[in-house]
Amino acid sequence: MTETNPVFVALLFILRCLVPLIILFGISYLLRRLGLVVTESPEPPEEDEKQDENPRKTRSHNS
Repeated sequence: MTETNPVFVALLFILRCLVPLIILFGISYLLRRLGLVVTESPEPPEEDEKQDENPRKTRSHNS
């Protein structure tokens, strides 16, 4: 069995894991830049009167 060089293993890792991520983020960036995909911020939820009557209880984080 042949011994593998650590540099070769690192290059395989980069090719296998990081290159696809870079490609995906690059495509996402280009789609947003060209205006083909529009990222909209979600609208804030409307407050109900019921939530005002029953305020949420908060926990104290004392250890």
